[in-house]
Amino acid sequence: MSNHEHGIERPAGSEPQDTKFAAAAAARLGLRVEGENAVFDGQSLLKTLGGWTGIIESTIPPTAFLALFTITRNTLLAVTVAGILALVFIVKQVVTKKPVVQAIAGAVGIAIATYLAIHGSAKDYYLGGFATNAIYLVIYGGSALVGWPVIGLAVGFFKGWGIGWRKDKALMNRFKLVSLLWVGIFGTRLLVEVPLYLANNIQALGITKLILSEPFYALGLWFTWLSLRSVIMAKS
Repeated sequence: MSNHEHGIERPAGSEPQDTKFAAAAAARLGLRVEGENAVFDGQSLLKTLGGWTGIIESTIPPTAFLALFTITRNTLLAVTVAGILALVFIVKQVVTKKPVVQAIAGAVGIAIATYLAIHGSAKDYYLGGFATNAIYLVIYGGSALVGWPVIGLAVGFFKGWGIGWRKDKALMNRFKLVSLLWVGIFGTRLLVEVPLYLANNIQALGITKLILSEPFYALGLWFTWLSLRSVIMAKS
């Protein structure tokens, strides 16, 4: 699949740069580039999720909150322990030179969850997650509906296409479908979790959030790769 086939015009002599963009896009998805091929397997998927260490660190705080609240029914204790654990992992990210933006976002999320739980009820610990999923749902869904799917913008940037891909109907439809895939992921989380929140079923809500976080996200990444690998690794 070439840029000529897509009707996307590139400047002469841009092939090395396009290769660079393809490699960058592959790296962002956690792919291993072997020669001219990209490999996305269990190892690649694990790397994208931050490895086993990243997965464990992301699940320990909410698990601690759920376990402590279930045992003690003490919201302050559960929130405090979960917050301290999360902050420890954030500091570790900064020390190990992980992206600072990610660490800051994590700290803000912890602060919001802690505030809501302490000034409301234990179930409000999960409100921030609802808001995040709702925002992403609107962004991905809205961008697809107006013809500017965020998936296409991301791939177009890393491939060096700019917005030229929008002239290609096949690419546009593919990017819209993948964007709507993520709408389905965010929407499923809300459809399953919000009723549990309203029913004040904190234990079921906590367990459901753990299931629909990393595993569900990994599934979305896998299908995104299957849908876009030919585009991402296409030669110019």
